Amino acid sequence: MDTITRKNFYFVSNIKTGTLTIIDGLCNTILKEIAVGKRPFKLAIKDNNTVGIACDISNTISFVNCKSCEIKEHFISNNGNLLIDKTNQKIYVSDTSEVTIYDINLDRMISRIIGFSAITDIKLNSEGTKLYVLDTLLKELKIYNTDTYTLINSIENVGINPICLLISKDDKTAYISMKSDILKIDIDLNLITKLILPKGSLMNGMILIGNTLYASNSGLNRIELIDIYTNKAYKYILTSRTEPTGLFITDDNTKLLIANRSCDDYGGIDIIDLKSNCLISSILMNTINSQPYDIISVNLPFTYAQPAAITNLNPDSKQITILAKRIFASYNENINFPIISFNLPKEINSAYIYKCTKFEPGIIVPSSEYRRCIPTISEFSSIKFIARVNYIIYYLKNNINKCINGFFEKPIDVLLDIPKQFNLNEYELNIKTTTKFIDNPKFSNNVLTFGVSSLMELKVIGEDEIYLTNLKETDNFEEFTAFDGSIFPDDTIIPF
Repeated sequence: MDTITRKNFYFVSNIKTGTLTIIDGLCNTILKEIAVGKRPFKLAIKDNNTVGIACDISNTISFVNCKSCEIKEHFISNNGNLLIDKTNQKIYVSDTSEVTIYDINLDRMISRIIGFSAITDIKLNSEGTKLYVLDTLLKELKIYNTDTYTLINSIENVGINPICLLISKDDKTAYISMKSDILKIDIDLNLITKLILPKGSLMNGMILIGNTLYASNSGLNRIELIDIYTNKAYKYILTSRTEPTGLFITDDNTKLLIANRSCDDYGGIDIIDLKSNCLISSILMNTINSQPYDIISVNLPFTYAQPAAITNLNPDSKQITILAKRIFASYNENINFPIISFNLPKEINSAYIYKCTKFEPGIIVPSSEYRRCIPTISEFSSIKFIARVNYIIYYLKNNINKCINGFFEKPIDVLLDIPKQFNLNEYELNIKTTTKFIDNPKFSNNVLTFGVSSLMELKVIGEDEIYLTNLKETDNFEEFTAFDGSIFPDDTIIPF
């Protein structure tokens, strides 16, 4: 039985190099870089196979085919801001003093909103019914109806040099970041609150997860975690590179991706596990001073044969039983990644020497597990999850110890033949991985390349009645009670 699933790819815009970087989301390897125009900023998904990108210096809005990498350019004046409303089939493009609305294919201009001094960011609410425009010179946030394009509300005095805007999902709160502050705005009450941040902060991108606002702090080179109820930063995550800017959350809400600009150095993408809020991988760009800015992900379909782990439980008529943990089914799969590469800083007179690699035990990615009973005669059930193996690579750079964190992932989908009297959700999944190199890691200039193979063993464990076949109902046992002395004689010497 073949199953169609989807493989995740990350797309990253690079301001200085004018390129779009494509990253394999399973093994965190850069696959390709495509030249897209001068100074690409914002990215947006047009459909399941197309990414839109805005380049302000070349004044182009381009559509990139995710499979063929073919580019279709549209010469449209813009300042790097782009929004695609797939629901209402519209595209919003801002320039310095106006926002222009087009149809989804950029074939026809629908309307234009004018009267701004210096637009720095635009956002849509989740339904696409409201457009938010942040004007940095006027220090004003304006809200428009997207049916009539008329002004609904205007909030003034939103700080000095506001640069980034975030709207909550319930459409009631706006967050605006600027140099050293973040403002929280109650849109209905027009009430502005300044969040409490550490000294030395320079705030950029923001993203809201539950009650926590994640904000990139390029002044302190870290991600601030801010409680939106207390309005205080309570924790932070250090980034591997300097100047974190853009933030992105994967569709399964398990990982936070951070674009680190690292001016005059190699920019990169950090990957944070959202359950532990720990850095689990870093990906360096291929070119110095590439300055990654925006990140999105696209899931493309691929087909693989669906394996099956089958168990048949045949209870017998024995009467003497115990309750114990039991392995109901097991399944093995080789997870192969023949090419994984890391691009290290390409610097003059820099020499790299590989030392060793530490592979961590495999885990099931949090929130990736899905169980479903299949209504067939044989009572098959499907269990899906993502298996992840983290690793650390140790190497020398000019005789100085360095290391890289990384991981690779694989979607797993197995079929289990479980009797209907057992509840599928009561089982415990346990995986064990044994990872080895397919070929030895090697450096070529500044690129470290290797391949790995990881044998994953899945065990489905649950409680069951175990029948003791070597016992009989007539067997007698002597009760051992009321004994509080040593079981050894006083003169016994215990050799340990």
